[in-house]
Amino acid sequence: MKKFSLKPQGGSCMKMFCKSWLFIGLLVTFCLAACSDDDDKAETPVFPAKQNIVCNAGETTDFTFTANTNWSLASSAIWCKFKSDATEEYVVSGTAGTHTVTVMATGDDQKVDKASVAKLELTMGGQTIVIGEVTRSAVGSELKIFDLEGNEIDKSTGLKVGYDSYAQFKVKANFRFAVTNLPGWVQLEGGSLVGTVDKEVKGGLKIIQDENREKYPVEANIEKNVITFADEEGKAFYEFPIYYEGMNSTEIKLTTPTTFATGWVVTMDGKTFTQQSIGGTGTTTLQNRLPFTIKTLKDDYVIVFMSKGWDDKIHLVGSMYDFFTYDWMHCEGEKGNLSIIIDEYKPNSWNGDPEERSGYILAFSREVYERDIKDKEEEAILTEEGEIEYRYEQSNLIMAFTQKEVKEETGPKSFTIKKGGEEDVSVTQTTDQNLLEIIQGNYSIENKNVYSMSANAGDYFLIYPLLSANEWAGAVSVINRQGQNITVDDETAGEGDDMYYGIAIPDTFVEELIIIFRGPDYINRKALVITPAN
Repeated sequence: MKKFSLKPQGGSCMKMFCKSWLFIGLLVTFCLAACSDDDDKAETPVFPAKQNIVCNAGETTDFTFTANTNWSLASSAIWCKFKSDATEEYVVSGTAGTHTVTVMATGDDQKVDKASVAKLELTMGGQTIVIGEVTRSAVGSELKIFDLEGNEIDKSTGLKVGYDSYAQFKVKANFRFAVTNLPGWVQLEGGSLVGTVDKEVKGGLKIIQDENREKYPVEANIEKNVITFADEEGKAFYEFPIYYEGMNSTEIKLTTPTTFATGWVVTMDGKTFTQQSIGGTGTTTLQNRLPFTIKTLKDDYVIVFMSKGWDDKIHLVGSMYDFFTYDWMHCEGEKGNLSIIIDEYKPNSWNGDPEERSGYILAFSREVYERDIKDKEEEAILTEEGEIEYRYEQSNLIMAFTQKEVKEETGPKSFTIKKGGEEDVSVTQTTDQNLLEIIQGNYSIENKNVYSMSANAGDYFLIYPLLSANEWAGAVSVINRQGQNITVDDETAGEGDDMYYGIAIPDTFVEELIIIFRGPDYINRKALVITPAN
């Protein structure tokens, strides 16, 4: 973009004297042909869209436009001029390109009862089009903006736009006003702002987040990003540039394919990534890579790779405890859209390579990394026991995984059961023939889908039947060996494949409880037999 400077226009003319009329004739013929060629090559003017700006008496503002051929720009009003250094003109001109001119407004011919409008007329190729209108408020109108401490904010500073909260300010004017214009990416606190004569009113600005724009600062620019205050009668208009400093420099937000970063398994060829849900009822499977996004100021972040070393503790990749002397975890992508890629693993027993390896990938905002992590990564990120600090696991861990040989499961799935919601409980297939006959005879459940576990009175269990949403929607029956319904304290919660059944074992517990899991099609899918432990 060119910052336009005014230059005086002038020209020169040359005279030639010829003694030969024949030469003159040839010269005229040549000139006519040349003029015809220039006309054929003349650029068709393309005029920019019209802009509306506000410039009150005593103020200046920039006006930027693009012309595709030689041009001149003229002001239609005596009070509106173009300024460059010590020069003030009503007409400026230049060649093709993008230009910025400085518009100034004086107090000449200023009206008391209405605003004044000057037209900026661009001439190119013999055509003249209005490409700008400059509005000057009526004489006597005044509007000022202050911060919350009462310090006046001028146009050279502009109004701040907040990130996750409103950046507040105060406005006072000697006329009734309202905010009439804002950029589409800015939200006005309360949705509107109206002020009365000589009364301070408080307002606030905040960015409208879309997971992308809030990452990047916006400079104050009177041409592109302004807030406009206008009176209800159209006599006064005041524009102030607004600016945005960006999101918090210490903040980072990771968006990964699943809720939790831990528990991933990568196949030995590095092609398949899987993670089983907490209840064990659903599995997420990704091919070739794990995609994720990072949101941080200006996309400025640092990726840290760690792995489990030969001392069975987590260390930085490349540390003295690392099994490997090469990079095998990679992060690829642009800006905040990234992917994790894991190399194929072929353990070399001669080198003492483990049969499987574990990796940990974290991301930090640049400021947090420079302030808290750099030059002391392991000390800062890990506990004394060699595990990742809880705060970093919750906020900065992208992926924790094991790369190992994955064997395909065969046969029916049993149950995932957690005592007290945390402790894993194992089950076995039921071998009690009398129970199997009762369950199969009365509920048509095959023996291979009947499992058993033991419990004590008062125990509480979360039971995940490992059935899809189509196979089980939460219906259960709790019976005894005689087929009688038993009343228990229970609940069904979760959604889809992560639905579970919670049950509290009765205080009086002397014989088996049999839980029948029934599908939405009224077909009984599985049975769990809970026997007294004592």
